Amino acid sequence: MSFRWPLVLAALCVALSVFCASQWVRESELRAELRSARVAERELREQSAEARRLGETYAAEIRRLDGRVGELKRAEEAVRKELTTSAAALITARQAVAELAPLRAAVANQNESIRRQNAVVTQQNDAIRTQNESLRKLVEERDTVVRLLNERTELLNKLGAVPEGK
Repeated sequence: MSFRWPLVLAALCVALSVFCASQWVRESELRAELRSARVAERELREQSAEARRLGETYAAEIRRLDGRVGELKRAEEAVRKELTTSAAALITARQAVAELAPLRAAVANQNESIRRQNAVVTQQNDAIRTQNESLRKLVEERDTVVRLLNERTELLNKLGAVPEGK
């Protein structure tokens, strides 16, 4: 039995070495798996952080767009009110134009009457101008006759004053 113990011990050493080698391979596989799990975890964290960042960016963009939609709705409402006001003003303006048509005709008639009256006044002014010219000539003739009369009267007075003294 003494020759078997070294073989048993050698077999146990070989078994222990095989067991250690298999343990070492198993641990290296576990380390590699752990390393890949850590890498995957880190990638997942990075992707998660990127997704959170994108989510926040998208949420901010959605809030901004919601605000813009609100502004556009308010602007649309203002434009609709303005359009309603403009339509009412257009209707009022068309009614005013319709009401002005008879007034335009009346104004045209009045303008024609004024033109006729102006023509009559022009004729009257021409007649007055002619009469004034005639009156001026008469006044000149009268002045001439009065001057002659005064000269003759003065001459007569001079002639009449001389015989009284003789």
